[in-house]
Amino acid sequence: MSALVASAIEKTPGFCGGKARVAGTRIPVWLLVLKRLTCQSDESVLADYPTLTQESLDAAWEYYHRHPVEVEQSIWFNDVAGNVPEGVLPPAAVVVAGAMLGLTDAEIGEAFDPPVGPGEIAAAWAEYRANPTRVRLGLRGRTG
Repeated sequence: MSALVASAIEKTPGFCGGKARVAGTRIPVWLLVLKRLTCQSDESVLADYPTLTQESLDAAWEYYHRHPVEVEQSIWFNDVAGNVPEGVLPPAAVVVAGAMLGLTDAEIGEAFDPPVGPGEIAAAWAEYRANPTRVRLGLRGRTG
């Protein structure tokens, strides 16, 4: 890991869920990456978070480059699965996207309220296998 990332990005157990964040802040790397992936410019992100510097953004981008699966899993939990309303069965694309990121069925199931069971996860995979073009897996795993 470069000196830039080592000094600008930190992980602390029990702080921000132990996820990578900009040092000295509660701003997680996954949130900054999500903003970039949704086409927000660095200038826009810096305007939204005036305590950040271009150096801290560069460190976040480098961290993501070095740990893409870790960051994408955090995005899945916090944005993709996190935006499925309580009590609503998650779309097949959300379930399949989590699995494709390497999450276990148990991790996927527990991400929802109420938890999704093995039968519902199997049904999501069956729906995907039956018509993979209908169950589109966009960057954020949403259907449309």
